[in-house]
Amino acid sequence: MGLHQDRDEADFTQPVVSVSLGDDALFRLGVGAGRAPSRSLWLRSGDVLVLEGPSRLAFHGIDRLRPGSSLLVPGGGRINLTLRVVT
Repeated sequence: MGLHQDRDEADFTQPVVSVSLGDDALFRLGVGAGRAPSRSLWLRSGDVLVLEGPSRLAFHGIDRLRPGSSLLVPGGGRINLTLRVVT
């Protein structure tokens, strides 16, 4: 998934919580719309990422997967659970 913002909620003061399951994923987090360099980190199965405060509206996305890095998902792959407050 390319760089995007999570802007579907009415209240941006609430965090977005992401739970990664399955194959490792290279997660990229950028500060703004191409104005600042982005940072990347590998998310492994069981990792939890919280976007809140200034990072809440940061551009972010998955650049690539590391196939076969987890046996959790039969046949390989990744599951992402995204939790957010919706009113």
